[in-house]
Amino acid sequence: MNLRYLLATATLAIPVAGLPTTSSNHSPQIYYAPHGTRGIVVPSFSAVVPISDTVINLVQENTRSVSHESWELGVMSEAYLEIEWPQMSVYGYEGVPPPRSVTNNNNTDNITSILEIANYVIAIRPEGIDTLIDDSSVGDPASVGVALLMANWTKASRPDEALNDYNTPLIDELNYLLYDAPRTDDGAISHRSEQVQLWSDFVYMVPPFLAYYGALNQPYVSDGLLYDAYLQISLYRNYLYDATPGLWRHVALGQWQDIGYWSTGNGWAAAGMLRVLMTMNQTSLGTLGQFAAAQIDLQNWATDIVNNVWTYQQPSGCLLNYATDTTTFEDSSSTALLASVTYRLAALPVFLRGASVNATINPTVQSTYSGPLNPLTSLSATALNSAHKARDCVKANLNDSGWLNNVVNPYDFSTEGDQSAEGQSFVLLMEAAWRAWFDYAQEQG
Repeated sequence: MNLRYLLATATLAIPVAGLPTTSSNHSPQIYYAPHGTRGIVVPSFSAVVPISDTVINLVQENTRSVSHESWELGVMSEAYLEIEWPQMSVYGYEGVPPPRSVTNNNNTDNITSILEIANYVIAIRPEGIDTLIDDSSVGDPASVGVALLMANWTKASRPDEALNDYNTPLIDELNYLLYDAPRTDDGAISHRSEQVQLWSDFVYMVPPFLAYYGALNQPYVSDGLLYDAYLQISLYRNYLYDATPGLWRHVALGQWQDIGYWSTGNGWAAAGMLRVLMTMNQTSLGTLGQFAAAQIDLQNWATDIVNNVWTYQQPSGCLLNYATDTTTFEDSSSTALLASVTYRLAALPVFLRGASVNATINPTVQSTYSGPLNPLTSLSATALNSAHKARDCVKANLNDSGWLNNVVNPYDFSTEGDQSAEGQSFVLLMEAAWRAWFDYAQEQG
């Protein structure tokens, strides 16, 4: 049995076999090697104790009960995928492309919860719209796209669950994004439909959908869609990134702007970058020059965010709603999301496994990139310890009913709320990423 599950009921702070420990008189040091073994120091016993299955189940139930908006359904579907079917996510060994067969005979790949979300989206979708969900946002409806792509990909093996036409709505959504959605003059797809406006949230919603759509394109991976996912992130970064704190502003252009460094927005951006990176890496195009260069950029940009955001971590372990603004409140929601990104980055070598055996090589696609590759940015020496502190803060804010407290209001990002659907999903993303990091730490000894 895996050690982290045995630890779920542990009560004594005893050394854990196979994991290094630290003296209480010394600060932990994390030595990050982008393409090899890195030393991992566990700063406290709590860092190796999982959130119990009972609590995680409650978090999931609560997430389902309050997720109604398009982006809430989108992040919930990704959170369910990563926590329930990790091998089928883009971080998993079966992720890109996933298996075609997901039969419901106690199959560990049956993705039932993902199919349920996909079917719900189809059920509530009005006729005659271009997007997957009726929404005034351009970006948010695309966030459920990966769930529908998985349903469409595996449909033949699940006649009991995959009952709908997923392909037509997916084509409508893709065509809307590529040809009809408003854009900036330099090609950045607007996050809003009523005006050209760029939100950091967009990076989690649209680029992962474009990349996954391209990766599942048959018979050959679509190099255009895959690269456009990267290009959209690059364009958004040009508008929103501020080099002084090394963080992203929230909203640019349009009739109003939010120039603050909203912590959730930085989490959306960094997490979206990693999903595109993982998707790109596992396709047959991943080793071509321009895609190799894109992967380095994505890794560096995500690393830059987490390295800088944790410098504003509060003594409690949480982040402020606006990371650099000490007049704002502590927000456990964004704290969970950014902890998840940090855990993914800390275990990156196990995810960057290259193209799967199922990848289809298109001999007509040639590299058009001849420039040098940028050097990799290292995860800071304190980032992993900050993620552990953040996770402790999140656990402290989880009540016995599985609700995350002290969260930003997801419908008014400057005020504190009572409950947050996206915050519930962020807890699941954090724990899924922690599990992957913990398994990686055990393997490294």
